[in-house]
Amino acid sequence: MIYTIFENKPENLFPLTINHAAFEVRWGAFSMLDRICNSINKDDSIILVVRDELKEIISERYSDFSVNPDNIPPSILLPAHFSTIKNGLNNGKRLSNDMSLKDFNLFKDKLHFEDLYLWDFIFDIKDILLRNDTKFFDMKIGGDFHESCIFLNQKNIHISDSAKISAGVILDASEGPIIIDENAFIDIGVMIKGNTYIGKNSKINPGAKLNGEISIGPYCKIGGEVEATIFHGYSNKQHDGYIGHSYIGEWVNLGANTNNSDLKNNYGKIKFDLGFKKIDTNEMFIGSMIGDFSKIAISTMLNTGTYIGMGANVFGSGFQNKLIQSFSWGKKEVTDFKKFLSTLEVVKSRRDKNISEKEKNLLRTLYNNSQTKKF
Repeated sequence: MIYTIFENKPENLFPLTINHAAFEVRWGAFSMLDRICNSINKDDSIILVVRDELKEIISERYSDFSVNPDNIPPSILLPAHFSTIKNGLNNGKRLSNDMSLKDFNLFKDKLHFEDLYLWDFIFDIKDILLRNDTKFFDMKIGGDFHESCIFLNQKNIHISDSAKISAGVILDASEGPIIIDENAFIDIGVMIKGNTYIGKNSKINPGAKLNGEISIGPYCKIGGEVEATIFHGYSNKQHDGYIGHSYIGEWVNLGANTNNSDLKNNYGKIKFDLGFKKIDTNEMFIGSMIGDFSKIAISTMLNTGTYIGMGANVFGSGFQNKLIQSFSWGKKEVTDFKKFLSTLEVVKSRRDKNISEKEKNLLRTLYNNSQTKKF
């Protein structure tokens, strides 16, 4: 069986999908692409169809898959969003005949799917953990844990054998599962409520409060208070401060005492500005959507329903603007690209990662585009 996974309105998932494909959105324990790979047979194959500017970087990230081939063969078509998993892989639309990539892009744009935004994934964490993700883990307590730890509803808890849990940690899975993945470290006095996933090699700092509906990707360092938030991976919120109902991209740093509002004073429904359109979300709780590589200074206050693009440096007194464009420097200036790239090289080297030439080319293109387009 061949599965063709394609993007559908990826701009609705900005700022994450500025430099990610839509199927890379993470929620629960996996991304959409992970879930599809977990659900198909070993003999099945996958074709990825993405925007032209992402072809090279996606080919580099997923070298085992065909990306934007000239011809799309007969296959099951899967849009890059979670409705497909809800309904079963075989409920995808079928392409019966060969089609050129150009014709396929015209064809897929005529297909109708529900509009989805990053905050929709936040509200689906509980459902996806219960419905899909726990079946990929043996729900038992392993690892190295201190005798003073408290585990509530143990049948709903998975702790990897390579994870470490320090003294005084409370894991309360009464309202949903808690999954602590490989080599994760939960430090002294942490409180974690389900539904929560802690990713591989991530660290939760002493005294942190994770209030549930949380997905933390790999290699994150998290402290303070967090609720209903997704950290995509390789991002830090090490210190005190509150982040709630938010999506945090990769390589983001939230400085000490960064706080975001996720509820309006009048308890009204939130309007969210994506730059190219404003959305009446019909939601009461939405915090911040933050793109890759952005840095938030200490004691920053983020308003309800804030958009921060990729590569932004956010600082200054008072509440920040609710729409912060990519590569912004403060409230009025633009980041110098050479300095941005130099800093990113330092940041990645600290995690034994580097920037490939393909990623540099993509970032340079996005930086140049950001001067004329607003995202």
